[in-house]
Amino acid sequence: MFWFLRRFSTVHAWGSCPQSAQDDDPPQQAIVLVLPLEYMAFCLLHRDRYLRYTRERVQDAWVSQRLVEAALGNLAMIWPAVISSSRPAAVAWRELDALISSALRDRRAGAAQPVDAVHRVLPPAQADAVILRCRLRLSEVQAAELMGVEQPAVASQLLMAQRALPGRLTAAPAAAGAQRQTGRTRR
Repeated sequence: MFWFLRRFSTVHAWGSCPQSAQDDDPPQQAIVLVLPLEYMAFCLLHRDRYLRYTRERVQDAWVSQRLVEAALGNLAMIWPAVISSSRPAAVAWRELDALISSALRDRRAGAAQPVDAVHRVLPPAQADAVILRCRLRLSEVQAAELMGVEQPAVASQLLMAQRALPGRLTAAPAAAGAQRQTGRTRR
């Protein structure tokens, strides 16, 4: 399925899904979908970070791409409810997390290699904060926006994770850099 999106002077983005025709089938018209411009902006704003986060958890670029596409596609189906919620980013984050968790459960059943060690040892919100802040090096504000929560919630989750698992796994980006510099000066 290919999407051809173009912007008209209205507030919507349009997409078409060309139908495949076989020799004996009568010609069919293409399905035309109207996607709100707000949805398209949401996708453009969050897609790359969702993809980076998903790659960290799944450790497979192709699967990550498919999961993010599925999450954004699912959001398109319920977009009026998403955009009318108090925190659209939180709805999207829960959808993405549910798809990732399901894919990882399926993978663990069929494979012996462990994936996403942080989520195996920490509660989900703490593990998410660790991945976003420590691995992807997002600021607390950026991580909070992506997760659809307030910035102090991210700071709190990261602090609890650092207490539960002190060390490099949960070291904040600035603290990790300071530790490296301190280590060099002591030598």
